[in-house]
Amino acid sequence: MDRMSMMDASFLFSEDGRSHNDVGMVLVFEGPAPSRQEIMQAIADRLALVPRFRQRLRHMPFGLGLPVWVDDVSFEMECHVKVHPRQAADNPVGQAVSRIMSTPMDMTIPLWQVHLVTGLADDRWLLVVRMHHAMVDGVNSTEIVRLLLSPSPEGEPPVHDNWRPRRDVPDHILLQRLQRDAWADAVKAWTSFMSGTVQAPSFPEIDPAALVQVGVPLPPNAINGPVEVGRHYGLTTIPLAKIREIRNGLGGTVNDVVLAACGYGYSKAIAAHLPVEVEGRVMRTMVPVSLHSSGQGGEGSNEIGAMVLEIPLGGMPAVDRLSRIHEQTSAYKSLKKAMPANAINPGSSLMSPMTLMMGSRMAATAPTFVNTVITNVPGPQNPLYLLGRKMHRLGACIALWAPLRMAVSVMSYNGDATINAVTDEGSFPTVTPLLDGITEGFDDLLAAARAAS
Repeated sequence: MDRMSMMDASFLFSEDGRSHNDVGMVLVFEGPAPSRQEIMQAIADRLALVPRFRQRLRHMPFGLGLPVWVDDVSFEMECHVKVHPRQAADNPVGQAVSRIMSTPMDMTIPLWQVHLVTGLADDRWLLVVRMHHAMVDGVNSTEIVRLLLSPSPEGEPPVHDNWRPRRDVPDHILLQRLQRDAWADAVKAWTSFMSGTVQAPSFPEIDPAALVQVGVPLPPNAINGPVEVGRHYGLTTIPLAKIREIRNGLGGTVNDVVLAACGYGYSKAIAAHLPVEVEGRVMRTMVPVSLHSSGQGGEGSNEIGAMVLEIPLGGMPAVDRLSRIHEQTSAYKSLKKAMPANAINPGSSLMSPMTLMMGSRMAATAPTFVNTVITNVPGPQNPLYLLGRKMHRLGACIALWAPLRMAVSVMSYNGDATINAVTDEGSFPTVTPLLDGITEGFDDLLAAARAAS
């Protein structure tokens, strides 16, 4: 029995029947689609490495403490692996992910799902791996997505699994353990205080210039507000070589280039859906960054910080937009031990989707004056395989929390950067203007870079 952390519990309790706090990894593969049984077996071969995938939530009696994780004594793989045939749509991948991510999860069983979508064009198929944010800490760095994929078509050998569920605990035992844990925590805190080992919290060093907001923001009620259950999702791909050519011609980092293109895209999307003027305005954007945790060792030891940037909107020259973004990100470089935002490089190994999940979790703490979140997760630049099939594209659908109604995540894989957009269906009924605008933004930047050279 593991007690849920305060952070994880906050994601659980923040669900209001309209918004739901989960994230989906979107994997497109080449070749014939496997059967549901093959997918279940592939997961079963690695499941021993992810104990949380066979644990369910249990609330404390009378709400006297935080929920706990207990073994699901009736765990059945069939409840978590679903198959969906392709439906007729202009964007079948986006349509499938939208439908999957618009349905709240069953909170009575372990909080993960795997959805297989078959029959895509060009002999391709889709896998959507969905997890609730409440289970992130327990999944740690051994999440199922990374464990399922292999750098060789032959895959990895199965992991020995001797799991047996621990029997359920009666309510009175739960209350006894809660009392015991509370007493132990109090003794530990008092002992640490008396011994002088309590350390004051450390705060990142940030250049004050990064905190000076000078742009004219969008009216908060124009873009922020409640979030509905439904999601709209779409993705597009940009060659990494194109992004690097822009960076080499205009300066800045890969992340600066991505943010500048997103500024162009957000301008198009807002103009298409909302009666608000974007010229001369800025969009306040939370951009999670990975912080090195030196001395901790091992995978999964990264922590997440965030920048709040003003992304210029409107029809300004591409060079000016990029320059204004670069000035802000450079100021944030004083953030202690921050990983450079241009970490997308040919040597990258598969970064844990944990980084993406923790980045999107950061959005939940966004101040009300923040309009959106943009994450940038570097990925592997070598092909990866599942059941002998090559993964063609790697993307994500991150969660939306009120008041943030739209978000963008960028994931790189095998020479491409996949731009993923998700919006609240009540405010932005389609992601097409946003994705088309981001693509045009990259084209605009590339033209400026070639003109400069």
